[in-house]
Amino acid sequence: MAYASLDATIGTPQFSVAGLCDTPLAKVTLGIPQQVVDQYWGGAEVMYVQYPLSQAVKVGAIMCWDTVTPFVASLIANTTLLGKAVGFALNACASSTTAQFGWVLISGQTPVWCSATVAANTAFGIVAAGQGGALAAGKQINGARVVLPATTTVAKQANTVSGSPNIQVLNYDGWFVGMAVSGTGIAASSVVTVLGQDRNTVTLNNNATASGNVAVTGTYNDATNFWNVVVADRPQAQGPIT
Repeated sequence: MAYASLDATIGTPQFSVAGLCDTPLAKVTLGIPQQVVDQYWGGAEVMYVQYPLSQAVKVGAIMCWDTVTPFVASLIANTTLLGKAVGFALNACASSTTAQFGWVLISGQTPVWCSATVAANTAFGIVAAGQGGALAAGKQINGARVVLPATTTVAKQANTVSGSPNIQVLNYDGWFVGMAVSGTGIAASSVVTVLGQDRNTVTLNNNATASGNVAVTGTYNDATNFWNVVVADRPQAQGPIT
Protein backbone atom coordinates (compact mmCIF):
# COMPACT_ATOMS: atom_id res chain seq x y z
CA MET A 1 0.00 0.00 0.00
CA ALA A 2 1.29 3.44 -0.92
CA TYR A 3 -1.52 5.94 -0.90
CA ALA A 4 -1.24 9.18 -2.85
CA SER A 5 -3.01 12.26 -1.50
CA LEU A 6 -6.02 13.64 -3.36
CA ASP A 7 -6.09 16.81 -1.23
CA ALA A 8 -4.29 19.99 -2.26
CA THR A 9 -2.07 20.07 0.82
CA ILE A 10 1.37 21.40 -0.02
CA GLY A 11 4.11 19.25 1.45
CA THR A 12 1.84 16.36 2.45
CA PRO A 13 3.93 13.19 2.47
CA GLN A 14 3.00 9.88 0.86
CA PHE A 15 0.32 8.01 2.84
CA SER A 16 1.81 4.60 3.22
CA VAL A 17 2.03 1.33 5.07
CA ALA A 18 5.49 0.98 3.58
CA GLY A 19 7.24 0.89 6.96
CA LEU A 20 7.20 2.08 10.53
CA CYS A 21 5.68 5.14 12.16
CA ASP A 22 7.13 8.64 12.21
CA THR A 23 9.15 9.42 15.32
CA PRO A 24 9.75 11.45 17.45
CA LEU A 25 7.80 14.30 15.80
CA ALA A 26 4.59 14.39 13.81
CA LYS A 27 5.02 15.26 10.13
CA VAL A 28 1.54 16.66 9.57
CA THR A 29 -1.29 18.01 11.71
CA LEU A 30 -3.02 15.38 13.82
CA GLY A 31 -6.66 14.53 13.23
CA ILE A 32 -7.35 16.11 9.85
CA PRO A 33 -8.99 13.59 7.47
CA GLN A 34 -7.21 13.22 4.12
CA GLN A 35 -8.56 11.74 0.89
CA VAL A 36 -6.10 9.25 -0.63
CA VAL A 37 -5.90 6.58 -3.31
CA ASP A 38 -3.88 3.39 -3.84
CA GLN A 39 -3.75 1.64 -7.21
CA TYR A 40 -4.73 -1.70 -5.65
CA TRP A 41 -6.79 -0.92 -2.54
CA GLY A 42 -8.62 2.02 -4.14
CA GLY A 43 -9.80 5.29 -2.66
CA ALA A 44 -9.78 5.83 1.09
CA GLU A 45 -9.95 8.39 3.86
CA VAL A 46 -7.18 8.38 6.43
CA MET A 47 -6.28 10.32 9.55
CA TYR A 48 -2.94 11.00 11.23
CA VAL A 49 -2.76 10.16 14.95
CA GLN A 50 -0.25 9.55 17.71
CA TYR A 51 0.18 5.82 18.24
CA PRO A 52 0.13 4.45 21.81
CA LEU A 53 3.27 4.63 23.91
CA SER A 54 5.00 1.43 25.02
CA GLN A 55 2.77 -0.77 22.88
CA ALA A 56 3.44 -2.55 19.61
CA VAL A 57 0.88 -2.01 16.84
CA LYS A 58 0.28 -4.26 13.84
CA VAL A 59 -1.03 -3.14 10.48
CA GLY A 60 -4.81 -3.46 10.64
CA ALA A 61 -5.09 -3.13 14.43
CA ILE A 62 -8.39 -1.57 15.53
CA MET A 63 -7.68 1.78 17.15
CA CYS A 64 -9.65 4.57 18.81
CA TRP A 65 -8.44 8.03 19.85
CA ASP A 66 -8.56 9.72 23.21
CA THR A 67 -11.21 12.40 23.61
CA VAL A 68 -9.29 14.12 26.45
CA THR A 69 -5.98 14.33 24.60
CA PRO A 70 -7.16 14.69 20.99
CA PHE A 71 -5.94 12.14 18.47
CA VAL A 72 -3.75 10.18 20.86
CA ALA A 73 -4.76 6.68 19.82
CA SER A 74 -4.98 3.41 21.68
CA LEU A 75 -5.86 -0.15 20.77
CA ILE A 76 -9.61 -0.56 21.15
CA ALA A 77 -10.46 -2.26 24.45
CA ASN A 78 -12.08 -5.70 24.48
CA THR A 79 -15.22 -4.24 26.06
CA THR A 80 -18.88 -4.17 25.14
CA LEU A 81 -20.96 -1.14 24.16
CA LEU A 82 -18.09 1.32 23.78
CA GLY A 83 -19.77 3.56 21.21
CA LYS A 84 -16.41 4.89 19.98
CA ALA A 85 -15.22 5.90 16.53
CA VAL A 86 -12.49 3.55 15.32
CA GLY A 87 -9.93 3.31 12.56
CA PHE A 88 -7.55 0.64 11.32
CA ALA A 89 -3.79 1.10 11.68
CA LEU A 90 -1.93 1.59 8.40
CA ASN A 91 1.55 1.55 9.94
CA ALA A 92 3.27 -1.06 12.05
CA CYS A 93 5.33 0.03 15.04
CA ALA A 94 7.37 -1.56 17.78
CA SER A 95 6.77 -0.74 21.44
CA SER A 96 8.51 2.53 22.34
CA THR A 97 8.44 5.13 25.10
CA THR A 98 9.15 7.77 22.43
CA ALA A 99 6.16 9.29 20.63
CA GLN A 100 5.29 7.62 17.33
CA PHE A 101 2.85 8.88 14.70
CA GLY A 102 1.04 7.14 11.88
CA TRP A 103 -2.11 6.74 9.85
CA VAL A 104 -5.43 5.08 10.52
CA LEU A 105 -7.94 4.29 7.79
CA ILE A 106 -11.45 5.55 8.52
CA SER A 107 -13.05 4.84 5.15
CA GLY A 108 -12.13 2.45 2.37
CA GLN A 109 -10.72 -1.06 2.03
CA THR A 110 -7.93 -2.47 4.20
CA PRO A 111 -6.65 -5.63 5.91
CA VAL A 112 -7.80 -5.80 9.55
CA TRP A 113 -5.83 -7.74 12.16
CA CYS A 114 -7.98 -10.55 13.56
CA SER A 115 -7.80 -13.70 15.66
CA ALA A 116 -9.31 -15.98 12.99
CA THR A 117 -10.66 -16.08 9.47
CA VAL A 118 -14.02 -14.37 9.07
CA ALA A 119 -16.19 -15.28 6.07
CA ALA A 120 -16.73 -12.76 3.30
CA ASN A 121 -19.88 -10.61 3.48
CA THR A 122 -19.89 -10.97 7.26
CA ALA A 123 -19.85 -8.49 10.11
CA PHE A 124 -17.09 -8.77 12.72
CA GLY A 125 -16.39 -7.67 16.25
CA ILE A 126 -13.74 -7.03 18.91
CA VAL A 127 -12.16 -10.16 20.41
CA ALA A 128 -9.05 -8.75 22.13
CA ALA A 129 -7.35 -5.38 22.55
CA GLY A 130 -7.01 -3.95 19.05
CA GLN A 131 -8.03 -7.21 17.41
CA GLY A 132 -11.08 -8.22 15.40
CA GLY A 133 -12.76 -11.54 14.91
CA ALA A 134 -16.09 -13.28 15.26
CA LEU A 135 -19.08 -11.30 16.49
CA ALA A 136 -19.94 -11.17 20.18
CA ALA A 137 -22.83 -9.38 21.85
CA GLY A 138 -22.15 -5.62 22.12
CA LYS A 139 -18.77 -5.77 20.35
CA GLN A 140 -19.64 -5.37 16.67
CA ILE A 141 -17.69 -2.90 14.55
CA ASN A 142 -20.54 -1.03 12.88
CA GLY A 143 -20.03 0.46 9.43
CA ALA A 144 -17.57 -2.23 8.36
CA ARG A 145 -17.84 -5.63 6.74
CA VAL A 146 -15.42 -8.37 5.64
CA VAL A 147 -15.01 -8.69 1.88
CA LEU A 148 -12.07 -11.14 1.73
CA PRO A 149 -11.28 -13.77 4.38
CA ALA A 150 -7.85 -14.35 5.89
CA THR A 151 -7.46 -17.46 3.70
CA THR A 152 -6.68 -15.07 0.81
CA THR A 153 -3.33 -15.51 -0.97
CA VAL A 154 -1.57 -13.19 -3.44
CA ALA A 155 1.36 -14.67 -5.39
CA LYS A 156 4.13 -12.66 -7.08
CA GLN A 157 7.09 -13.56 -9.26
CA ALA A 158 10.14 -12.35 -7.32
CA ASN A 159 13.90 -12.13 -7.60
CA THR A 160 15.71 -13.33 -4.48
CA VAL A 161 19.38 -13.01 -3.51
CA SER A 162 20.83 -15.51 -1.06
CA GLY A 163 21.73 -13.83 2.24
CA SER A 164 19.58 -10.74 1.57
CA PRO A 165 16.21 -9.92 3.15
CA ASN A 166 15.20 -7.86 0.09
CA ILE A 167 13.24 -9.33 -2.80
CA GLN A 168 12.21 -7.58 -6.02
CA VAL A 169 8.70 -7.87 -7.45
CA LEU A 170 6.93 -6.19 -10.38
CA ASN A 171 4.62 -4.59 -7.81
CA TYR A 172 3.51 -5.38 -4.27
CA ASP A 173 -0.21 -4.89 -4.84
CA GLY A 174 -2.16 -6.87 -2.25
CA TRP A 175 0.81 -7.25 0.10
CA PHE A 176 1.21 -5.50 3.46
CA VAL A 177 3.54 -5.34 6.44
CA GLY A 178 3.12 -8.40 8.69
CA MET A 179 1.88 -10.71 5.92
CA ALA A 180 3.42 -14.19 5.80
CA VAL A 181 5.33 -15.17 2.64
CA SER A 182 6.61 -18.48 1.35
CA GLY A 183 8.37 -19.90 -1.70
CA THR A 184 11.59 -21.44 -2.94
CA GLY A 185 14.52 -19.73 -1.22
CA ILE A 186 12.25 -17.98 1.30
CA ALA A 187 13.14 -18.92 4.87
CA ALA A 188 10.47 -20.46 7.10
CA SER A 189 8.36 -18.03 9.17
CA SER A 190 9.15 -15.10 6.89
CA VAL A 191 6.93 -12.03 6.94
CA VAL A 192 6.98 -8.65 5.20
CA THR A 193 8.61 -5.92 7.32
CA VAL A 194 8.96 -3.04 4.83
CA LEU A 195 7.39 -2.18 1.48
CA GLY A 196 9.70 0.10 -0.48
CA GLN A 197 8.37 3.36 -1.86
CA ASP A 198 9.46 2.21 -5.33
CA ARG A 199 6.60 -0.37 -5.13
CA ASN A 200 9.11 -3.07 -6.21
CA THR A 201 11.34 -3.72 -3.19
CA VAL A 202 9.99 -5.85 -0.34
CA THR A 203 12.01 -6.45 2.83
CA LEU A 204 11.47 -9.61 4.88
CA ASN A 205 12.39 -10.44 8.45
CA ASN A 206 14.67 -13.25 7.24
CA ASN A 207 17.38 -13.48 4.59
CA ALA A 208 16.68 -15.51 1.47
CA THR A 209 18.32 -18.94 1.48
CA ALA A 210 18.84 -19.07 -2.30
CA SER A 211 19.03 -16.81 -5.32
CA GLY A 212 16.57 -17.04 -8.18
CA ASN A 213 13.43 -15.88 -9.91
CA VAL A 214 10.67 -17.68 -8.05
CA ALA A 215 7.01 -17.55 -7.17
CA VAL A 216 6.49 -16.05 -3.70
CA THR A 217 3.07 -16.41 -2.13
CA GLY A 218 1.75 -13.92 0.37
CA THR A 219 -0.82 -15.41 2.73
CA TYR A 220 -3.16 -13.29 4.83
CA ASN A 221 -2.54 -15.46 7.90
CA ASP A 222 0.31 -17.31 9.55
CA ALA A 223 -1.99 -19.51 11.70
CA THR A 224 -1.53 -17.03 14.58
CA ASN A 225 -2.28 -13.64 13.06
CA PHE A 226 -5.14 -13.31 10.58
CA TRP A 227 -5.92 -10.36 8.30
CA ASN A 228 -9.43 -10.20 6.89
CA VAL A 229 -9.93 -7.52 4.24
CA VAL A 230 -12.66 -5.10 5.30
CA VAL A 231 -14.58 -2.32 3.60
CA ALA A 232 -15.47 0.43 6.08
CA ASP A 233 -17.11 3.85 6.16
CA ARG A 234 -16.42 5.80 9.36
CA PRO A 235 -16.69 2.65 11.53
CA GLN A 236 -17.65 2.64 15.20
CA ALA A 237 -17.50 0.16 18.04
CA GLN A 238 -21.06 -0.74 18.93
CA GLY A 239 -22.71 1.54 21.46
CA PRO A 240 -25.58 0.96 23.91
CA ILE A 241 -28.51 -0.91 22.34
CA THR A 242 -31.20 -0.17 24.92
